[in-house]
Amino acid sequence: MTALPGIKIWLGRLLADLNSGRSCLWLLPRKLLEGPDCPAEQLFDELLHELADFVLLPLDDPAAPLALRPLMPAQPPAPTRWSGLAPVLDYDDGLSDLFSVTAPSPAEPEPSAPPAPAEALARLLERLAKELDFTDRTEATGDDTAGDVLARLTGGRSGPAETRPVVVRAWREPVPSAAAHLLRRLVATGKEAGLPPARRPRVLVVASTEDLPTGLPAQLAREDVVVHWWWGATGRLDTATIVALARPPVNSSVDRHHLQEAVTQATITEICGPFLDVAAALAARWKDGRLETLSAALHDVISVFSVPAEAIPPRRAEGTRNPGQRPNESLLPAWNAVAVDSWDGRLRHHPRQDLNHEHVVAARVWLAQNHVLLPLLDDARERFVATVRLRARVPLPRLAEEYGPRRDPDAAPEPPGDLVDTLELGAMWGAYLDGAIALTPRERHRLRTLRDARNLLAHRTPLDGNQLHRLIKELCR
Repeated sequence: MTALPGIKIWLGRLLADLNSGRSCLWLLPRKLLEGPDCPAEQLFDELLHELADFVLLPLDDPAAPLALRPLMPAQPPAPTRWSGLAPVLDYDDGLSDLFSVTAPSPAEPEPSAPPAPAEALARLLERLAKELDFTDRTEATGDDTAGDVLARLTGGRSGPAETRPVVVRAWREPVPSAAAHLLRRLVATGKEAGLPPARRPRVLVVASTEDLPTGLPAQLAREDVVVHWWWGATGRLDTATIVALARPPVNSSVDRHHLQEAVTQATITEICGPFLDVAAALAARWKDGRLETLSAALHDVISVFSVPAEAIPPRRAEGTRNPGQRPNESLLPAWNAVAVDSWDGRLRHHPRQDLNHEHVVAARVWLAQNHVLLPLLDDARERFVATVRLRARVPLPRLAEEYGPRRDPDAAPEPPGDLVDTLELGAMWGAYLDGAIALTPRERHRLRTLRDARNLLAHRTPLDGNQLHRLIKELCR
């Protein structure tokens, strides 16, 4: 996944901002941050691999998360006092009661209240100071311990400024919003210290919008913090690469088999869009590539991927051009559930939403067929012009005048031969029906197949399985 070109370009922009001395907030959908082996870890590891040096919080030490949890107030054990009297045994109850002891039930610890923002930030900075080996215990000015650590990061107390990026995985922090407060405080402190960008301490906070207060990303962007949304990171080339890798190899040297595979891969790419996991699954499931089996394969694949119904927004925004650099507020629940993304300059919903809209799937199939077949149809039309010239029953100027494209009366005259070269497939078929050209049965069948396919695609209608099979057969003759 991290080797895909779109993702490498996206991570490259984030690295460029960090290397230029700017602090960044990297916002990822909540679903990508869930689970011990969440997909975001791959992206995160790739980013850290590209950084020359960094300070990472929280640590990957298995014992570290326990130490980072908010401390619960100690609960004393329930008091058990002896009355001073000898126990009275009731022999009528049997011998087994002599050995039964009722243990006091342990007291349930009361959940501790979350720390205040200042306290959470102080705890985070305390761990950061430990990682940076701030071993001297010089007293901070006043009660602002956090300010003291921030001053040291910017080179205060006659120490060097910390130029290594401080990377905070906010989604693994006990109080994720503390990482955002660190980001704001450190940027402000660096500006006050008058440090140039190359010597300024910088922070990268990786989080989800659910980890932060509402509206905070927009505020940070105005405070000279670069906010990178995981939005539109992948494009058509990335999806096509995933599909090609997941497809079974074409064990044939016949051209039409390879063209059929090209149409199949383009169809999967168009249907799945930016949802790479669905694309890989459909590419492996839909082995025959026949349009008649597409719906069943898509239903089987989608049933594996859970997308909350409430996370799917209305379809009215589907296909919106220029969806912007980030999802708008109304799309945040769907974005956090990885149910919406920007792809190829358009807003795309999860394929699950297409299951009950056959016309939407048909439109995507049509787009894929257009992408693959239209250039080949144009080449076939140009080659068939030679047949028209050879089989013409009327002079070429008349053929061009009666069946060629309409021209502006004021346009400069063109040679008749050039006008014949511009004849469309439909015009050629009309000339054959009028007797202006004579065609053999084989040539007639070829022209009709090409014309019918071109007309269907021109009217936004996808070719069905039989039509596609006939067209591919003709294109590969």
